[in-house]
Amino acid sequence: MSEVTCPHCHGSVPHGAKVCRGCQAEVEYGAPPAAIVALAIFLAFIGYKISTILPEALSFMGWVVGIGGFVAGCLFLAKKFEKRVIFKRIYRTK
Repeated sequence: MSEVTCPHCHGSVPHGAKVCRGCQAEVEYGAPPAAIVALAIFLAFIGYKISTILPEALSFMGWVVGIGGFVAGCLFLAKKFEKRVIFKRIYRTK
């Protein structure tokens, strides 16, 4: 099993762990949530536009394109960000 090094405490963290054992920093893997939300909003807009352009009998194709594009986009984001590891820690100062 591979390990990553925490940038805060320089401790070794096993890949897949949710929290660093040394400093309790949260570990986030994969695509950032903002990218997934942006993808969903973009494809909802595209699906709406397609459903308004097509005849009423084919307007469901907007949903098909939107959902299919979202699935394909999520797979693309998962592949693009497969090696992304972010450590998040809140520093409390007095």
